[in-house]
Amino acid sequence: MKKLVLSIIFMLGFATTSYATSSVGFTISNADINSTVTDDIDSNGTTDTTKDISNGITFASIFFEKALSDNMSVGVDFIPFEAEFESRSTTQVSLKDSSTTTSGTNKGTADVSKHLTFYIQPQKEIRDGLKVFGTLGFVRADVESLVQSVSSTDKTVEQDLDGIKLGLGLKKETGFGFIKLEYSQTDYDDISAT
Repeated sequence: MKKLVLSIIFMLGFATTSYATSSVGFTISNADINSTVTDDIDSNGTTDTTKDISNGITFASIFFEKALSDNMSVGVDFIPFEAEFESRSTTQVSLKDSSTTTSGTNKGTADVSKHLTFYIQPQKEIRDGLKVFGTLGFVRADVESLVQSVSSTDKTVEQDLDGIKLGLGLKKETGFGFIKLEYSQTDYDDISAT
């Protein structure tokens, strides 16, 4: 699998509890996951198929955030469940010897769990409790890829997934905490299930 890029189009965070400079809350995100998948379906060392895939998902997360000053916050965001980031299949015909052919479907999935984002958010108040902020984050997750192949043995590959998150948004202080609206992109490392 090639690059996974997570673009969060809409992110709404509600602070449910606020302790002076610390907050705990939840986030609802709508994301578009774009990836490029390359396969060597006949295991001969050459790329046989390349496919661009886009998946739209909605998910929730929990965040813990601490204000270091009026203009700087740090936090951690955790997705408390497993999600399927990638799923694809392709049909293959395999020549076993000079006269016998086998056909079937190769399948693969990539499930992501323990998704953590550690972030820093510099911010500037523009008026009446409304702030503009930027996000710089380091993302860490576990990936389990399951590959089912017609021409070879099925396998499961477990890997670490790291990425960098960049974002820009608005934050509005309210009587019960704050609300955020953010656009961000996360660029993940390449993963491979070969």
